[in-house]
Amino acid sequence: MSDVLVVGSIHLDRMVSVAAFPQPGETIVSLDTWTQLGGKGANQAVASAQQHPTRLVACVGRDRDGEQARALLTARGVSVVLSESATQATGSSVALIDAAGENMGIIAPAANTDLTPAAVTAALDTPPALVLCQWETPPDTLSAVLEAARRRGIPTLLNAAPWREDYRALLPLADHVIVNAVEAAAWLGRPVDPHAQTLPFDHPSVTVTLGADGAAHYARGHLRHRQPAPRVQAQSTHGAGDRFVGTLAAHLAQGRALPDALSAASAAAATFVQTLHKAELHTELQPHR
Repeated sequence: MSDVLVVGSIHLDRMVSVAAFPQPGETIVSLDTWTQLGGKGANQAVASAQQHPTRLVACVGRDRDGEQARALLTARGVSVVLSESATQATGSSVALIDAAGENMGIIAPAANTDLTPAAVTAALDTPPALVLCQWETPPDTLSAVLEAARRRGIPTLLNAAPWREDYRALLPLADHVIVNAVEAAAWLGRPVDPHAQTLPFDHPSVTVTLGADGAAHYARGHLRHRQPAPRVQAQSTHGAGDRFVGTLAAHLAQGRALPDALSAASAAAATFVQTLHKAELHTELQPHR
């Protein structure tokens, strides 16, 4: 069985729980803090590995965070192919989660910017069923892997997140693109109507995730499938999009039709948001000594 090849980022996320987000210039006291594995590449690889054999090609620093990330990914069933940056630390981020479960964050890419085209194209020598990548990787590396996959007839799924205008030229290189509503609005230059029958995507296959409004798939801008979202009480939406994307990739790699894959991805994300994912990570990630 061919696997999912994820090309992407690894972060150690510093999470901060707050009653409400601070206003500009305001200092508040947190309710709780913890550290967990993150980065879109790592998160999506973990989600995919729960459904299908999965490799992750990434770059970390020569530090304790890199060692912990490798151990966590391996423990969760991801086959890791990691290069090490000689000059930069493992990537990290800070995220705030409020009482309603909404989140905001800041990323420090660090070693993720040292993931090279050679490192990722070498992974295609063992052909995967599907390549999954995101926009937390240098554009020349993404371009190299998307073009190499197309030459070899390997389907690709690009999560165009976080949105970066200077990455726009990568969109036509992917067979399928997935974005959330904020990223879709940046792509189109205007807000996205969650009920739109047409949206001006000049791309053969775009899925837009819409939170509580589910997801919608467009082919050359025309709605082809609408996927409703289960109604749940969210504890935290942090990582829900990555759970959706990773699950979608796994089911597409298994040969499932897109509507079936979207249904599975929606169910997985709905289950994921109902838990604040910190208890097991407190014990998995040991403090520095």
